[in-house]
Amino acid sequence: MLVFRSLLLSAVVLLAACSKKKFETPEEALQALQTAYLKKDAKGFIAVLSKETIAELEDKIETMRSTFQTPPENPDAAQAFEHMAKQMGMPVSKLKELTVEDYIGFMMQNETARASESTLLPKEMLPPAQIAQRVEKGNKATLYFADKEKLFFIKTDSGWRVHLDADNVAGQKLPKKNEDIDEE
Repeated sequence: MLVFRSLLLSAVVLLAACSKKKFETPEEALQALQTAYLKKDAKGFIAVLSKETIAELEDKIETMRSTFQTPPENPDAAQAFEHMAKQMGMPVSKLKELTVEDYIGFMMQNETARASESTLLPKEMLPPAQIAQRVEKGNKATLYFADKEKLFFIKTDSGWRVHLDADNVAGQKLPKKNEDIDEE
Protein backbone atom coordinates (compact mmCIF):
# COMPACT_ATOMS: atom_id res chain seq x y z
CA MET A 1 0.00 0.00 0.00
CA LEU A 2 2.82 2.42 0.85
CA VAL A 3 4.55 1.64 -2.46
CA PHE A 4 1.29 2.29 -4.33
CA ARG A 5 0.86 5.67 -2.57
CA SER A 6 4.45 6.62 -3.38
CA LEU A 7 3.96 5.71 -7.05
CA LEU A 8 0.68 7.61 -7.18
CA LEU A 9 2.21 10.67 -5.54
CA SER A 10 5.18 10.52 -7.94
CA ALA A 11 2.82 10.32 -10.91
CA VAL A 12 0.80 13.32 -9.70
CA VAL A 13 3.97 15.38 -9.14
CA LEU A 14 5.30 14.37 -12.57
CA LEU A 15 2.04 15.30 -14.28
CA ALA A 16 1.95 18.65 -12.52
CA ALA A 17 5.52 19.38 -13.52
CA CYS A 18 4.88 18.46 -17.15
CA SER A 19 1.63 20.33 -17.47
CA LYS A 20 3.12 23.84 -17.60
CA LYS A 21 6.69 24.93 -17.98
CA LYS A 22 7.91 27.48 -15.48
CA PHE A 23 9.21 30.56 -17.26
CA GLU A 24 11.78 32.34 -15.11
CA THR A 25 11.64 35.62 -17.07
CA PRO A 26 9.11 37.45 -19.23
CA GLU A 27 11.52 36.96 -22.12
CA GLU A 28 11.32 33.15 -21.69
CA ALA A 29 7.53 33.36 -21.72
CA LEU A 30 7.66 35.53 -24.84
CA GLN A 31 9.92 33.03 -26.58
CA ALA A 32 7.55 30.16 -25.74
CA LEU A 33 4.59 32.21 -27.00
CA GLN A 34 6.44 33.05 -30.24
CA THR A 35 7.40 29.41 -30.80
CA ALA A 36 3.84 28.20 -30.24
CA TYR A 37 2.47 30.90 -32.54
CA LEU A 38 4.91 30.13 -35.34
CA LYS A 39 4.20 26.38 -35.04
CA LYS A 40 0.45 27.08 -34.94
CA ASP A 41 0.36 25.21 -31.64
CA ALA A 42 -2.81 26.53 -29.99
CA LYS A 43 -2.40 24.32 -26.92
CA GLY A 44 1.20 25.51 -26.45
CA PHE A 45 0.11 29.12 -26.96
CA ILE A 46 -2.60 28.82 -24.32
CA ALA A 47 -0.15 27.19 -21.88
CA VAL A 48 1.83 30.46 -21.77
CA LEU A 49 -1.24 32.63 -21.08
CA SER A 50 -2.23 33.88 -17.65
CA LYS A 51 -5.23 32.37 -15.89
CA GLU A 52 -6.91 35.79 -16.15
CA THR A 53 -6.46 35.87 -19.92
CA ILE A 54 -7.85 32.37 -20.30
CA ALA A 55 -10.85 33.25 -18.10
CA GLU A 56 -11.52 36.42 -20.14
CA LEU A 57 -11.21 34.46 -23.40
CA GLU A 58 -13.57 31.82 -22.07
CA ASP A 59 -16.16 34.55 -21.40
CA LYS A 60 -15.77 35.87 -24.97
CA ILE A 61 -15.94 32.35 -26.43
CA GLU A 62 -19.11 31.68 -24.42
CA THR A 63 -20.73 34.63 -26.21
CA MET A 64 -19.66 33.14 -29.54
CA ARG A 65 -21.00 29.71 -28.58
CA SER A 66 -24.39 31.24 -27.89
CA THR A 67 -24.31 32.82 -31.38
CA PHE A 68 -23.74 29.37 -32.87
CA GLN A 69 -26.66 27.71 -31.02
CA THR A 70 -29.01 27.98 -34.00
CA PRO A 71 -28.15 28.15 -37.69
CA PRO A 72 -28.21 31.69 -39.16
CA GLU A 73 -31.04 32.67 -41.49
CA ASN A 74 -28.87 34.88 -43.67
CA PRO A 75 -27.25 32.71 -46.39
CA ASP A 76 -23.99 34.71 -46.32
CA ALA A 77 -23.72 34.31 -42.55
CA ALA A 78 -24.51 30.59 -42.87
CA GLN A 79 -21.74 30.28 -45.47
CA ALA A 80 -19.32 32.12 -43.17
CA PHE A 81 -20.20 29.71 -40.33
CA GLU A 82 -19.56 26.77 -42.68
CA HIS A 83 -16.22 28.25 -43.75
CA MET A 84 -15.17 28.85 -40.14
CA ALA A 85 -16.18 25.31 -39.15
CA LYS A 86 -14.25 23.87 -42.10
CA GLN A 87 -11.12 25.82 -41.11
CA MET A 88 -11.45 24.48 -37.58
CA GLY A 89 -11.92 20.95 -38.88
CA MET A 90 -15.32 20.50 -37.30
CA PRO A 91 -18.92 20.36 -38.44
CA VAL A 92 -21.00 23.54 -38.10
CA SER A 93 -23.08 21.83 -35.41
CA LYS A 94 -19.95 21.62 -33.21
CA LEU A 95 -19.37 25.41 -33.29
CA LYS A 96 -21.75 25.70 -30.36
CA GLU A 97 -19.15 23.68 -28.38
CA LEU A 98 -16.26 25.96 -29.42
CA THR A 99 -13.31 25.96 -27.00
CA VAL A 100 -10.61 28.55 -26.40
CA GLU A 101 -8.11 26.14 -28.01
CA ASP A 102 -10.35 25.76 -31.09
CA TYR A 103 -10.65 29.52 -31.42
CA ILE A 104 -6.94 30.25 -30.93
CA GLY A 105 -6.15 27.56 -33.52
CA PHE A 106 -8.65 29.14 -35.91
CA MET A 107 -7.10 32.56 -35.38
CA MET A 108 -3.64 31.19 -36.12
CA GLN A 109 -4.80 29.49 -39.32
CA ASN A 110 -6.86 32.46 -40.44
CA GLU A 111 -4.06 34.98 -39.93
CA THR A 112 -1.59 32.84 -41.87
CA ALA A 113 -4.03 32.20 -44.71
CA ARG A 114 -4.84 35.88 -45.12
CA ALA A 115 -1.32 37.13 -44.33
CA SER A 116 -3.12 39.68 -42.22
CA GLU A 117 -2.00 41.62 -39.20
CA SER A 118 -2.15 39.36 -36.19
CA THR A 119 -4.47 40.02 -33.31
CA LEU A 120 -2.77 37.28 -31.31
CA LEU A 121 0.81 38.42 -31.65
CA PRO A 122 1.65 41.55 -33.68
CA LYS A 123 4.52 41.19 -36.15
CA GLU A 124 6.73 43.42 -33.99
CA MET A 125 6.61 40.69 -31.33
CA LEU A 126 7.59 37.86 -33.67
CA PRO A 127 11.22 36.82 -34.08
CA PRO A 128 13.51 38.62 -34.39
CA ALA A 129 11.58 40.85 -31.98
CA GLN A 130 13.54 43.78 -30.66
CA ILE A 131 12.63 44.54 -27.07
CA ALA A 132 13.02 48.29 -26.68
CA GLN A 133 12.34 48.39 -22.94
CA ARG A 134 11.49 46.11 -20.03
CA VAL A 135 9.61 47.39 -16.99
CA GLU A 136 9.05 45.12 -14.01
CA LYS A 137 7.15 45.98 -10.84
CA GLY A 138 6.47 43.23 -8.36
CA ASN A 139 4.58 40.42 -10.06
CA LYS A 140 3.92 42.39 -13.25
CA ALA A 141 6.14 43.19 -16.20
CA THR A 142 5.78 44.89 -19.57
CA LEU A 143 7.96 44.41 -22.61
CA TYR A 144 7.91 47.27 -25.11
CA PHE A 145 8.58 46.68 -28.82
CA ALA A 146 8.75 48.76 -31.99
CA ASP A 147 5.75 50.88 -32.99
CA LYS A 148 4.76 51.28 -29.32
CA GLU A 149 3.57 47.66 -29.14
CA LYS A 150 3.69 46.20 -25.64
CA LEU A 151 3.07 42.86 -24.03
CA PHE A 152 2.04 42.38 -20.41
CA PHE A 153 3.17 39.58 -18.09
CA ILE A 154 2.08 38.31 -14.69
CA LYS A 155 4.35 36.33 -12.39
CA THR A 156 2.61 33.37 -10.82
CA ASP A 157 3.70 30.38 -8.75
CA SER A 158 4.16 28.69 -12.16
CA GLY A 159 6.47 31.42 -13.44
CA TRP A 160 5.81 34.28 -15.85
CA ARG A 161 2.66 34.16 -17.97
CA VAL A 162 1.50 36.41 -20.79
CA HIS A 163 -1.53 38.57 -20.17
CA LEU A 164 -3.36 39.42 -23.40
CA ASP A 165 -6.34 41.70 -23.84
CA ALA A 166 -9.15 39.24 -24.55
CA ASP A 167 -11.09 41.94 -26.38
CA ASN A 168 -8.26 42.24 -28.91
CA VAL A 169 -7.85 38.48 -29.31
CA ALA A 170 -11.56 37.78 -29.66
CA GLY A 171 -12.18 41.03 -31.52
CA GLN A 172 -12.17 39.44 -34.95
CA LYS A 173 -15.53 40.10 -36.51
CA LEU A 174 -17.60 36.95 -36.56
CA PRO A 175 -20.75 36.65 -38.60
CA LYS A 176 -24.04 37.23 -36.83
CA LYS A 177 -27.23 35.46 -37.75
CA ASN A 178 -28.79 38.16 -39.91
CA GLU A 179 -25.77 40.26 -40.79
CA ASP A 180 -24.36 40.68 -44.28
CA ILE A 181 -20.80 39.47 -44.65
CA ASP A 182 -18.39 42.01 -46.14
CA GLU A 183 -15.73 40.62 -48.47
CA GLU A 184 -12.21 41.79 -47.72
